[in-house]
Amino acid sequence: MSNRRRVKLKYLIAAAGGAALVMQLLIVVAALVLAARINLYILEAPRLDIQELTMAQTTYLYDGSDAEITALYGEQNRVCLRLEEIPLQVQQAFLAVEDRRFYEHKGFDPAGSIRALLANLRHGGITQGASTITQQVARNIYLPPVRTVKRKIQEIWLAALIERAYSKLQILEIYLNLIYFGNGAYGVEAAARTYFGKSIGEVNAAEAAMLAGMACAPNDLNPFHDQAAAEMRAKAALQMMREQGYLSKEEYAQASRFTYSYATPAGEQYPYPYFLDYVIHHELVKILASLPEFGSTEEAYRGIYGGGLRIYTTLDPLLQSHAEEVMNRSGLYPRTILLNMELLREKIRDGEFIPGQLEQYLDEDNGVPQPQAALVLADPAGGQVLALVGGRSYRKNSNEILRYLSLRQPGSAIKPLVVYAPAFEEKILAGAAAIIDDGPLTIGRWTPRNYDGAYHGPVTVRRALSYSYNVAAIRVFQMVTPPRGTAYASRMGISSFTEMDRQILSTAIGGLTFGVSAFDMAQAYSVLANGGVKTTLHTIRRIEDSQGRLLYQYDQPPEKILTPETCYLVTSILLDVVNYTTATGLRSGRPIAAKTGTTDQARDIYLVAYTPNIVASFWLGYDEPRLGGIPQGWVYSSRMVREVLSEVFKQKPPLEFTSPPGLVAQTVCVESGKLANEYCRAFRTAVSDWFLAGRAPRSICDLHREPPENDDQEKPNRRKRDH
Repeated sequence: MSNRRRVKLKYLIAAAGGAALVMQLLIVVAALVLAARINLYILEAPRLDIQELTMAQTTYLYDGSDAEITALYGEQNRVCLRLEEIPLQVQQAFLAVEDRRFYEHKGFDPAGSIRALLANLRHGGITQGASTITQQVARNIYLPPVRTVKRKIQEIWLAALIERAYSKLQILEIYLNLIYFGNGAYGVEAAARTYFGKSIGEVNAAEAAMLAGMACAPNDLNPFHDQAAAEMRAKAALQMMREQGYLSKEEYAQASRFTYSYATPAGEQYPYPYFLDYVIHHELVKILASLPEFGSTEEAYRGIYGGGLRIYTTLDPLLQSHAEEVMNRSGLYPRTILLNMELLREKIRDGEFIPGQLEQYLDEDNGVPQPQAALVLADPAGGQVLALVGGRSYRKNSNEILRYLSLRQPGSAIKPLVVYAPAFEEKILAGAAAIIDDGPLTIGRWTPRNYDGAYHGPVTVRRALSYSYNVAAIRVFQMVTPPRGTAYASRMGISSFTEMDRQILSTAIGGLTFGVSAFDMAQAYSVLANGGVKTTLHTIRRIEDSQGRLLYQYDQPPEKILTPETCYLVTSILLDVVNYTTATGLRSGRPIAAKTGTTDQARDIYLVAYTPNIVASFWLGYDEPRLGGIPQGWVYSSRMVREVLSEVFKQKPPLEFTSPPGLVAQTVCVESGKLANEYCRAFRTAVSDWFLAGRAPRSICDLHREPPENDDQEKPNRRKRDH
């Protein structure tokens, strides 16, 4: 070999060695850069925080019989279970499909990733997951839903940390409660309820395989989206379970032949919205905010929509459904017009509304029906609210007003609460046959009138209240005084009196600043129905957390407001309202006490009816009072409440109102107010009625001292007995 060739060869060898060295240096540099990058990604990874593993859970509401009504959740519908509550076959289905080497790896499984990649390439789609179960836990809790190298490195790192912090069984439990299954369902329990209408403890192998199969693509492989794809994927999952020994040959064959039956997809709106809206947004949030576990309205709502609470209500589904159906019968209303109420109120605000001209507000497709109504049904003894109807044709975001909370003028329905019950309680009135003057009355520049425009002179309390004479009520209210009368009504349950209402005489006949709610009226009248004892009306019996620990239980002690004697005197008169005057449409063959209330121009119609075991408070009118009134509104209110009570009375036994020992029956002359003599009977002015013991008249009538001129004919201007 020539020297030139030797030199050239040496040069080539040296060059090759240099290139190799450079290559090695490049590899080292690249490795260092990669290591630095990986280290940076790890340093930027979220900190492992045990609090992050606390997952949002679904809250459930139950009716008065502990039957489930509905679920409440925010973005995630989830019911967390302990691993031992999840069937082993369900666990095995997920291990077979998602991570067959789960109990062998330390969070990251290179061999499993390669195998999954090859299997997916072979089948032309995703048949096996490339991430371990631990990696999926890390990804779903700590990392954003983006596919990058950085996220994958952080996922592996966090998975390793999780494996050090938790046992395999703990990780599997977290995973099975964590993963998403489509249609808002998170975790295997919510998924089983969503797709099969059953608890996870009730699913079979085929159903478990379907749940495991959809985990890799929950929005596409669930049966609500694509039933055929979901069932094909389930068969593949069953095959994996068979290959890994989780199913015997016979079990696999049986599961492969299974015919799936699916639940009905849940609607967006929960049932009984008029009741549950009150439970959730009024009573429940108030209770939770008062508990140290929550402490604020914001935290209360977080608990409601993510805390996995169990809310046990007082709802009677049968009565609620019946009441809603009755209130939606258009034939029970004087008329029905569908109006764009938003536009109408806008015109009223701008001063452009003209009463009677409604054509421009008609909306047959999306209008709110007018007039509207509201109803409260409750047990006066226990305080349980059984049904709440806030109107008709409930629609989210357009007609969801809880009208039983709206303040409307009560008319004469307020009289028993602010006038007559306080007057009996304070012994200002001696009894039902005590005499009140219903003659002309002027107070300053105010001259109150009765609804019929007439005055009736001296009348008994029974007649004054049962016929709802305004002037007589105002005279009694003067003796009671407005502050004292409203104080009694407030203690009974009326919460909307203003300072002006507590000072003026027109409060006696329902002339309030803002009005009262049907809910408050039910509360107040329940005191009369319950013999003077107030039991707070409530819709929530108890609240438990996701672990079944008791957070709250209704235990408010009853409060004595009135004596049984006062309540019976008022009630005995209000029985006459049903038997003889404005609520005769409620007659049903059992004792019912009631009081109607109608405001000027009949814009608000109230009716409160009660027995010893039910109280029904009802309002009827237009959402916007300027739309007009409802002539003879008591006819419609009685008809509607009677229809509601017809179902109530199928459940509630008939009960009598019994007179307490502090009352005595006495026969008196309705013209003199004294004990009746034989001539009073001849003049037919003698009536027997109830008096407070010790307050009955003692002197004998001196107005009638001789028999009438004709025993068969009353003298002119003599009044018939009050009944």
